Amino acid sequence: MYPIMNLQDLQGQELSRAERLRDSRYDWRCKKMGSARLARLYEVAGWKDHALRAAGCCTWLQYGANAQGERKLQAGNFCDLRLCPVCTGRRAMKNAAKLSQVMNITESRYGYQFLFLTLTVENCEGDKLGEALTELTKAWDRLIRQRPVVRACKGWFRAIEITHGKETGYHPHIHAILAVGMDYKPRSKQYITQAEWVRRWQMALKVTYKPIVDIRKTKGGKGGMGAALEAAKYTTKDSEYIDRKLDEQEGAQIVVDYTKALHKRRLVAFGGCMKEIAAQLGADKDDGDLVHVDDDGVRDDLAELIEDYGWHFGAGDYILTDRRVNPLKVVKKSE
Repeated sequence: MYPIMNLQDLQGQELSRAERLRDSRYDWRCKKMGSARLARLYEVAGWKDHALRAAGCCTWLQYGANAQGERKLQAGNFCDLRLCPVCTGRRAMKNAAKLSQVMNITESRYGYQFLFLTLTVENCEGDKLGEALTELTKAWDRLIRQRPVVRACKGWFRAIEITHGKETGYHPHIHAILAVGMDYKPRSKQYITQAEWVRRWQMALKVTYKPIVDIRKTKGGKGGMGAALEAAKYTTKDSEYIDRKLDEQEGAQIVVDYTKALHKRRLVAFGGCMKEIAAQLGADKDDGDLVHVDDDGVRDDLAELIEDYGWHFGAGDYILTDRRVNPLKVVKKSE
């Protein structure tokens, strides 16, 4: 807990350089060390610009804090690379919060229930990953336009995830949340069985094999946050390429494969009534803001202190570099 300080208290006071950043909602130190590892892999791959961006990501963070020890991020510098552990983690939190909000409004406004759908395709090699992602999204568009699916599904959210295995290659798949009516149940006209989902996804993919499809009921409201987190989680798992036990050349190749395949690709989308609600909330567009990812924490204008933290490369941690009275708070008191 930090004491409340005024401007006079701060004058001439030497700040403790040993204070580390502690944020229970986000492991900044671990994520930043991951971005440093990513920078090294880009360097090995010969992608110097990406290496510099990753290395310079999140070297400065500014928090608003109060006497109760509550903090909220107010500013920071981010590289916004698709594979950066810092940025992907923040983006996943933001997408999950947006999706949860859209689900809550969908449920309260229309009384719909939700299904969690996972759609898979065959694994592929790195040089075929971009092509596989293109076909995956085209197949989704074909699936969602099929009449039985249109009749049953009132709204949807879909996100692409890719996993990688040393022996199995790349495995792209779709996580989707579907909004359906309360009358969507076995033996109803709208109901689509597991076997029918498989058949229709196979048709949409235009393949001869039977793809694996998982469909299950999930919750809206507060209970739907778990489904939102699952659907809006990272597109890639950084543990697959920043693991220091992994050979650098192999890790660099995975990073290059992912970077090429994900370039300028839209990875999440809304449809139906959920798209309308997302548009009303401004949740259908990525504004690039990785600072304000949720509403938790102390409000900017109520923060008593402003704290700056800088990444110390030698210590491998965030160190407090400055702490001062919040000028917004001072102005408010004087008024």
